[in-house]
Amino acid sequence: MGQVTKLIPHQLGAAEAKTRLCSFVGSMMREYPDQVHQLEMKVAGNELQVRFSAYGFEYDWMVSISDDSVALTGKFPESANPYRSKIEKTVVGKVEDVLVGTLRIYRAA
Repeated sequence: MGQVTKLIPHQLGAAEAKTRLCSFVGSMMREYPDQVHQLEMKVAGNELQVRFSAYGFEYDWMVSISDDSVALTGKFPESANPYRSKIEKTVVGKVEDVLVGTLRIYRAA
């Protein structure tokens, strides 16, 4: 398995960060219907486990939320290693956008 680990700082507090991340994950299939399939999210306290398929690969992300940061650990099949930098850039970039408020799709309509 390939793995990506990233710590993302924020200034939201754990509760708001969790709300935004849960809303974003919940919107992924609606926002990216051609890319994201079989989305599952489990929430336990301030930890999220997010599993989904995209472009024929299965991904498993653990998200640990604290008052001032979010720790991401993503696992993906070795066969997706050629796309590792794109996976990391895309997922980490979206999470950063959600946490700093520039990505607005987490807002309920």
